[in-house]
Amino acid sequence: MTAPLATCLPRCLLWAVVALVVPVCGQAQNRPITIPPATQITPPSLPPVVASQGIPPAPREVLPTSVEIVRDPEGAGIVMYGQLAGKADSALAVISAIFAYSGAFDPAPSPLFSAVDKSGQSAQTLFTAAVHGTRVLGIAVVALSNTGGNVSVFYDYTDSFPGSFPRLQQALGPGGASTGLTSLHLVDGSQISVPPEWRVLAQGKGLVDLGGEQGELMSLGNGIPVYSGPTALADAVAQAPCCDPVAAFQAAFPQIAKMAQRRGWPSQILTGIVDSAATTTDSSNQGALILATLSVAGRAYSSLALAEAISGFTDPWTLRLSGVVAPQPVFAAELPALLSIWTSYSAHPQGYVERLTAAAQNIAALQPMLKPAPDATQYRADGGWNGVINMVVTHPNATGGNAIDDATERTLLDRLAKDSGGPWHLAPWPSR
Repeated sequence: MTAPLATCLPRCLLWAVVALVVPVCGQAQNRPITIPPATQITPPSLPPVVASQGIPPAPREVLPTSVEIVRDPEGAGIVMYGQLAGKADSALAVISAIFAYSGAFDPAPSPLFSAVDKSGQSAQTLFTAAVHGTRVLGIAVVALSNTGGNVSVFYDYTDSFPGSFPRLQQALGPGGASTGLTSLHLVDGSQISVPPEWRVLAQGKGLVDLGGEQGELMSLGNGIPVYSGPTALADAVAQAPCCDPVAAFQAAFPQIAKMAQRRGWPSQILTGIVDSAATTTDSSNQGALILATLSVAGRAYSSLALAEAISGFTDPWTLRLSGVVAPQPVFAAELPALLSIWTSYSAHPQGYVERLTAAAQNIAALQPMLKPAPDATQYRADGGWNGVINMVVTHPNATGGNAIDDATERTLLDRLAKDSGGPWHLAPWPSR
């Protein structure tokens, strides 16, 4: 049985580039791994993959001895990156070595389109290949230095690569969604800092609902009336005892989810409380930051909510609730950025941000997520490739540089020159 791309692709390229002795999809081995060729399947919408190795490869010994792996949180796409183990004379020769020595692809990757800087020390190559008989599209990136250099390889299913490539690019940068926040002014005079791709779903006096492009949902400033005893409005209002905020959040969540669904949010089911930390300020304001797991439209999500129970002399009492939910991989990768957005909201009451920040530090499960991600921006492929990737996918005959239209080619080369500070040119990849 062929293993799925999401589980076997990262390991397969890791084996090929690093030549480690590791299990093959769970089977222990005692020698370097090579993947036997799989039966190649050539979809009619794409040209045949033909291995082209006209550029002599650099010695295998210069390739990384270890690599890091970043996954697309929304699909199977991955990027592997690492430091070269030795010096090489040509960036294209290193890319040729990756193609020549990789046992991950069947057959060897076929370069479609290569760009090289004037010195030949940096190169980026769009390639097509097959993995276990399934077509993939990818970009190999090499930048040489006086001590060695670095290499990264992006790839995904061909049809998915136009969408996953920008997300993988973003994942390699510091700060994730918090990079490039812009201030957004709301109708009640308040403001919040959000990434350009986020959108306002609803807003009102002291409250705002936001949505991100990777399934993030943030709702801030909601005041929910909660009845502690029986009421004739039982099906239309939240009911929960006052005033334990965690118990109240758990009891009221089904009603809250129904109200959110009426505002256009997807269905949500609370599947578990992971942990919580108290934020109590006085006897009339019992609060807690709650880390929970949800099922949102059938997908596994994580939730972080600050619930504050504000008691009164009569029913209903008020559950003040703010929080963010996101698919679990996105939540883990973007938590510092999500908290930056959350705490930037100017309508929070005095002391709110301090309580939220302190409580987050007291939830053990959040601590690994709160550590800043390493800056891997030097491993990025250039963003100018987006247009080329789209053209290759939408125009099946785009099998090389000559098939890319002049405007797309110029956009890529101009972007590479601007981003690197020097000229780039196309590099034909000769066949033997």
